[in-house]
Amino acid sequence: MNLTNLWMTLFGTTTWFGLNIGFWVSMAIVILIVIIQNVVFWNMKPKEKETSEIGTKEQ
Repeated sequence: MNLTNLWMTLFGTTTWFGLNIGFWVSMAIVILIVIIQNVVFWNMKPKEKETSEIGTKEQ
């Protein structure tokens, strides 16, 4: 099945703001990946340092 023909049947056009609908689909996928990465990384807890490592700089 050709997705362009399916899209034409449903919506009557394959462009939006002068750009191909494939561009908008790929842009939506990228935005979705970025949102998922932000949710994952913002919910990670920072790694705890061992107490022996804190304040033990060699001079």
